[in-house]
Amino acid sequence: MRAVHIAEQGRRVATGAHPDGRGLRSLLPGGAVRPGIAISTCGDLPLLLALAAEAAHDLGGLGATEERGGAWAVVGLPELGALAAADAGLDLGAGMWVDDPGRRWAEVAATALEAVPVVLLRAPTRVAPRTGRRLAALLRRNGSALVVAGSWPGAELRLRVTSAGWQGIGDGDGLLLGRRARVVCEGRGAAGGGDRTADLWLPGPTGD
Repeated sequence: MRAVHIAEQGRRVATGAHPDGRGLRSLLPGGAVRPGIAISTCGDLPLLLALAAEAAHDLGGLGATEERGGAWAVVGLPELGALAAADAGLDLGAGMWVDDPGRRWAEVAATALEAVPVVLLRAPTRVAPRTGRRLAALLRRNGSALVVAGSWPGAELRLRVTSAGWQGIGDGDGLLLGRRARVVCEGRGAAGGGDRTADLWLPGPTGD
């Protein structure tokens, strides 16, 4: 069986870039991640990373202290690799990782939201309303962004990949140029205005 070759040029395809140049920001109200927002990504890790990179860029200069600028944290996502995060545009030197927060995940997430402007989180299947309200209050107070792998109560934006496929593979071989995904964004409240759809370049499920 012939091997599939992954081209180095393929690794340089910008995460979240639109095939026609519009990019992930075309899905976001106002074209940016605003402070105090919670975003659900329905479990797609490349989409989660792309959004986190945009949030780190948009919110890096915001917050109470200069020390918070550009920083980010990952809570409860042990499968999220450093290489994938770096490829998405996140600064590894500014990252904080808590692979297994255990039953006190909400307290860990709250501490992270106090410390950094962007938090990536995987929460339990069921989140108590009181917990959601507490973290929402922290988001608003600190001007942070919470990007969740999965569903989240009260998320202002919900993004999901409805279809995806690799580009560049021929009949058993070829150059793996990138993963092209159709992403739908649903908004509520101030982030409403109807669903928006875009075809984006996103890495594969492992970040390769």
